[in-house]
Amino acid sequence: MAGIVKTLRASLFATLLLVPAAPTLAQETRPAGTAAPAPPVTDASLSLLEPSGDGCEWARFEPLSSARQVLAKLAVDCQGGATALSRDGKRGAVRFWRGGVSAPVVGRPTYPEKFPSSAFRDRLFLVDLVTGGVEELPLPSSGELIEFGFDAGGRLLGLSIQKPTPEQERAGAVEVDGTRILFDLDSRGHPLLAHAFTWQGGAWTRLDVKATNESSGTGVLALRKELGERASRSLDPRISPEEIEDDAVLDQLYAFTPEQPDGEWVRLERGGNTLALWGTPFGDGLLATGLLRRVEKRKAIPLPGFTYRANDLISIQSRGPFLLMSLADSGGHPRMYRGRKLVWSSETARAVTFWPK
Repeated sequence: MAGIVKTLRASLFATLLLVPAAPTLAQETRPAGTAAPAPPVTDASLSLLEPSGDGCEWARFEPLSSARQVLAKLAVDCQGGATALSRDGKRGAVRFWRGGVSAPVVGRPTYPEKFPSSAFRDRLFLVDLVTGGVEELPLPSSGELIEFGFDAGGRLLGLSIQKPTPEQERAGAVEVDGTRILFDLDSRGHPLLAHAFTWQGGAWTRLDVKATNESSGTGVLALRKELGERASRSLDPRISPEEIEDDAVLDQLYAFTPEQPDGEWVRLERGGNTLALWGTPFGDGLLATGLLRRVEKRKAIPLPGFTYRANDLISIQSRGPFLLMSLADSGGHPRMYRGRKLVWSSETARAVTFWPK
């Protein structure tokens, strides 16, 4: 049974929002009453976004003690939020965009996202984590910003995807900054352009541009490997599991096998935990769904407070003895476990990741 892998609809995760957004520039500052210095980072320390009044707070949170340090308060809704941190922990960036939401594999999700209002617009903020200063940045002028983060030198990088015009696609090439970029029209998926920018001197400067497609995306850019800690990577549902070889465990899981989505039962080791989960195919790999059991002594045991289902895509993070799971992409409705024990959960936090040590 574990060897049976069916095909997920090719459209899953292929959707990219490719309409360029109008740049805006604004300044915001942290409200009076700066939080006390944060305690040392532990294995359980988290970064999260959470609604506060009519805005959104970026906070560092300690689930075991409930200690909370507000890093920035932004006058936006938390929906679609994602974060990135510099390696020295002194700078951060927060992005709000329509693509930063959780989507089901098929049908209705367990936790439906509200539909963004007509007033919603993509926004990007640069945060000084030392002073609490917040600056809204314009978005890169070419394409749709897909990934962002800081490199080892502390530069803020932005990677965008641009759809060529029909004329450029027919010509098979486009000229960018004096360089002719050729499209591989024989490759899988529609031809696209991938741009790499850095924010410096109050403006975005293009560092690289490459031809790509829907399958490769920003992966063709060498600078993608330079991006540091960022929620988009931590909240990715893609997994590299192993086959379940224990027939006794498979027999227990058989009763939970769903009609949809297509997939297979697989084994995943995280944070000292052995997990059995339903993985659904995507490309050449698998995505983690919310149909999951903890395996102990050849027993498939449900986790307390674990409310996701097979229709939900989830992210699975671990550090030390802690296992952190949430909806994929949005990082919403997180649950943190130590062994079988649920130590923390939230129905309001988003973009929840471990705070880097």
